[in-house]
Amino acid sequence: MIAQTLVADCLEIGDTAIDATVGTGEDTCFLAECVGTTGSVYAFDIQRAAIKQTEQKLQRKGVASQVTLLLDGHEHIEKYKEIISKKNIKGIMFNLGYLPDSDQAIVTKKETSLQALACSAELLTSGGRMTVCLYRHEQSEEECQAIEKWAKNLGHIFDVHRFETINHNNPPYLIVIEKK
Repeated sequence: MIAQTLVADCLEIGDTAIDATVGTGEDTCFLAECVGTTGSVYAFDIQRAAIKQTEQKLQRKGVASQVTLLLDGHEHIEKYKEIISKKNIKGIMFNLGYLPDSDQAIVTKKETSLQALACSAELLTSGGRMTVCLYRHEQSEEECQAIEKWAKNLGHIFDVHRFETINHNNPPYLIVIEKK
């Protein structure tokens, strides 16, 4: 996956990373492997099923010790003082939409996603990357437009890139934000 490759390129053992939308746990496990046992990963999701599935996956892969799973919305990142105090957050990953094979009525929302993204941009250290995978579905158009507008208006301390597959119908697309 492109998002993982781009984040891996800036993460080192001992760093801190955030998975803002746990989902199936793939990115959480990936981030845990990147930061190693001396690093930290904070992973957010509002669905207990996502947290439980991810916890089991982390245990199977032997990378659970460096991960803090949080049954909470990503818009609440700033209330966690242990995250806010970190100075080495170099990777943050978002997958916006809904949890695959679950209730598709439970989706990320424009307001909460924008709040989480703004806080994450502040937390990201120089040289870090944040990926935002935007899935197109019936309820996502407003959220996608708002996030693109927000990203385009980030200051010059950021570089913002968009990656898109052009030979599929309505594929997800990726926004990558690098902090200089």
